Amino acid sequence: MKKVSFFTNTIIFFLLLGLNSCTKKTLDVIRIGVLQGPTVISFAHLMDNPPLIEGKRIEFVMKSDPQQIQAMMLKNELEFAVLPTVMAANLYNKNINYSMVACPVWGTLYIVSNTINTQNIGDLMGEKISVFGQGATPDVLLQRFLEQKNIDNVQIDYSFTNNNDLAMALLNARVKIAVISEPIVSLLQSKSTDIHVIAKLNLQEYFDNSDKDIFTQTAFVVRNEFSRDYPTTMHEICEAYSTSCNLVNEQPKKTAKLLVERQIVTNESIALASLPFCNIRYVSSFAIEQEIKKYLEIFYEFNPATIGGKMPDRNFIYQPQ
Repeated sequence: MKKVSFFTNTIIFFLLLGLNSCTKKTLDVIRIGVLQGPTVISFAHLMDNPPLIEGKRIEFVMKSDPQQIQAMMLKNELEFAVLPTVMAANLYNKNINYSMVACPVWGTLYIVSNTINTQNIGDLMGEKISVFGQGATPDVLLQRFLEQKNIDNVQIDYSFTNNNDLAMALLNARVKIAVISEPIVSLLQSKSTDIHVIAKLNLQEYFDNSDKDIFTQTAFVVRNEFSRDYPTTMHEICEAYSTSCNLVNEQPKKTAKLLVERQIVTNESIALASLPFCNIRYVSSFAIEQEIKKYLEIFYEFNPATIGGKMPDRNFIYQPQ
């Protein structure tokens, strides 16, 4: 009986060892969820020459809507993702197992018009402004902006289901004023000389007379299980992405060329013109915890539900080992 028991235990041991080995081998692809727009631009150089990290290749999953990225995160189908910081906080407060690693794209939202009757902020009084996503980042920031500038009697229109439809409506004069992000703003201006920027949706009023920018608009997040199990890979991914963001600004002509090659933008001159307004700058979240907190407080004060009913605790911010 002892021999049988020993033999049985030996088989079980090697079976478990084999199962563990198989589990580790299953992750040979690192999936990163990427939103169209400035986020894609921030990854341009990494996409051009994606490194093989610890035997794992990088796969970029591009989506046009943050909700699509969110759906994949809910299913644990992504190791990393970039999405609005507000949405990242909301998911964290709903116990979705991701943490914020960095802010790669800062403020890129602009109030844009196609009519000569609206040239400055004061002209917005009594007008209708179209925004994609009621309660989303553009909507909340627009309302706070109008409040800070004492602009009354503005009707906010939420009838468009995505940013591309809204941009086309502005181009075809079906709407007069809209909140649009780069690089779409530059693309629209290349197609019509009537389209002009009235104002950038900045947060100057919240800077507390300091030089710190709190417009932490986007969050680069990591699945916590991945960062725990693959700390070296995690570090190398962050380094590679940070380098890609830096190269966007250091090598604008090459960046523009890459964007055209990947059909992200149709024209190099348009891409080149849009880059300074995309505000791409990779900053680790642990270094800007207070700025992230101040940014999220704007949404919490507007409507706590936008970030999941409460301010996220400190574990929302990824702390490097």
